[in-house]
Formats: sequence, C-alpha cells, structure tokens
Amino acid sequence: MAGVEVPRGVRVATLLAWLMVPAGALLLAAGVLDLAYWASPGAERLTVLMRDVETEHGVPLPAMIRDGRGAVLLVVLGAAGVAYAGLAPLIGRGVRWARSWGVGLGCAIFLIGLTTIGADASRPSYLRDYFTAMTWQGIGDRIPQVEALLYPQWYAWLEDIAQGTVTLLGLGVAVALIWAAISHADHFMSRGDVGRPDEWDDAIARMRANRRPGDRG
Repeated sequence: MAGVEVPRGVRVATLLAWLMVPAGALLLAAGVLDLAYWASPGAERLTVLMRDVETEHGVPLPAMIRDGRGAVLLVVLGAAGVAYAGLAPLIGRGVRWARSWGVGLGCAIFLIGLTTIGADASRPSYLRDYFTAMTWQGIGDRIPQVEALLYPQWYAWLEDIAQGTVTLLGLGVAVALIWAAISHADHFMSRGDVGRPDEWDDAIARMRANRRPGDRG
C-alpha cells in the first residue's frame, strides 16, 4: 500500500469507520454500567415501586429508566461500533468484504438506534416530567423514595450522548461507504480482494453506468 494514494471518498469513509470505535466503546461502557445497576438490589426495589405507580396511577416509566434488556441492547450496539476497529483499516486498503460488512453494519446500527430513540421519545424524556406527573396524580410524597433508589443522573446523559453519536455515525459510515464504492469502485476492484465480483459489485456497476458523464466523487 505504500506510495499508493487512497481516494478522498475512501479516506472519509475510513475516518468515519474509525470514529465508530471510540463512540462504540463509550456506548459499551454505558451498557455495562446499566447492567451492573440493574443487577443491584436497589434497582429491583425501584422497579417494583415504579411499576406500582404505573399500575395504580397510570404514570408511565420515564425513558431514561431502562430495564435489563435495554442495557443489553446498548452493549450489543456498542460492541458493533467497536468492531469497526477491524474493518476500518481493511476498508482503506480496498478489501471488498470489509466494505460490504461496513455498509451492512452501519445500516443495522442506524436502524436499531433510531428505533430505540423513537421508542424512548414516546415516553417522558426526563425525570422531571415523571416527577411532575406524579405530583399531578397526588403522589408527590413518593418522589423522595424514587430519588433515593435512582442511579446517578449522569448515567442517562452518558447513554443519550453515546447512543445518539453511534446512531448518527452508523448512518454516516453507510452513506460514505456507498458513495465511495460507487465513485471509486476501482479502488475496491483492483486492490484487497481479487475474487470474482459479487452481487454488491454488480449493483455498483449498474449505478456507475447510470451516473452522468460529468459526475465526480
């Protein structure tokens, strides 16, 4: 690879892939902290208390309060982001299977992250909204009990920042790789893998054939 210039579009895609690694590590850490919290006795008591409030007074759980399954999802998404540590250098070298995996993984991360964020948005986004709803229902005296059992609020901020970053980067990586594959198909066809073109390569060839003659990537 020495002395061979990597096209700018491929460099951008590779950079975004590298950025997925620290973002994924941050989300992975948030998920591990969540799992540790939900395995504690305090989390069990909090869950019982909040479920009682929801059943008796119809106040839904706030979005920042996740259960164990939500924490597992954070760990999975974080691990998927960290996996780009293995894909990024191969993408830069023009390895076609790394390009394909990079696109597929980026799309999956974006869709799962977007779905999770959308599910959170359907419920109160902040604890203050939850506490306000409890006050309106005349059970404000239970707020101190909830506060005493909550994990530190910076947990939630860490989750939101990490999850949003990974979701956006997943979309960015997928789009950048698709554009790089179309604009610089020769980089992936003449280097890295030297096997026969696959269905992805055939699709890219059709896209390139449909581009206007003056287009550049």
